[in-house]
Amino acid sequence: MKKSLLSLFIIVAITLLAGGPMWVSAQQAPPAPVSGQMNIAPPPLYNPPGLTAAPPASMPPGAPVAAPGAPAQPEGPPPPVPAVPATGVTGAQLPPGVALKAVTTARDAKKYLAPGKVWIDRGPAGEMTVKAAIVYQGVAVGALEFDPVSGAVLPRGYHSRVFSVAMPTDTIKQRLPNIVANLRILGAAEYRDREHSWVIPLAYNAEVVTHIKVYQDGIHIVPDYPVTQEMQAYAR
Repeated sequence: MKKSLLSLFIIVAITLLAGGPMWVSAQQAPPAPVSGQMNIAPPPLYNPPGLTAAPPASMPPGAPVAAPGAPAQPEGPPPPVPAVPATGVTGAQLPPGVALKAVTTARDAKKYLAPGKVWIDRGPAGEMTVKAAIVYQGVAVGALEFDPVSGAVLPRGYHSRVFSVAMPTDTIKQRLPNIVANLRILGAAEYRDREHSWVIPLAYNAEVVTHIKVYQDGIHIVPDYPVTQEMQAYAR
């Protein structure tokens, strides 16, 4: 009888010693992360006080940005763009590493860039210009310029001397998604003190064709207000 009780006691003790720590470990172990749930949010837009806020996410790409209740945009040249308010931080006081942060922000935003509207207007000498907006979260952040005859993307700074349009805008609209998808964010930034922003160039087929602006903090994407105004005035 004593041997049976002793054997039973030993079996119970071994069971508790073997199962106890495993039970505690199972209770304390954190839940395993579910694959596919670690999504990085897109970089935020910069909306300084007094300027038009970003539209809701449901707004289709390329839609004009306008304040609620504002009158329709009149025909003709776009109005002047208000300057970004100063914050007391100058280029000499920028902390190190912000340029790299701005480039990283632009690259993070790249996958969210979308084609916007296409429009035609005239330059100072009466030459035709064909442009297309690049939008981010429904807001224009840059523009591409096209050759009015061939429809080729023009390098930034080059202006064609064409006074009539032969290339239908519908053709450019069809090509625009592929062009935007193949833009490359270059790995350097220029700082513009008056705009309190970093300017990061975008390349297409070995040519710099446009740029994207990141606020001086290196975090916020800055809307392109002149492009937004041109799109509102001329796009159909």
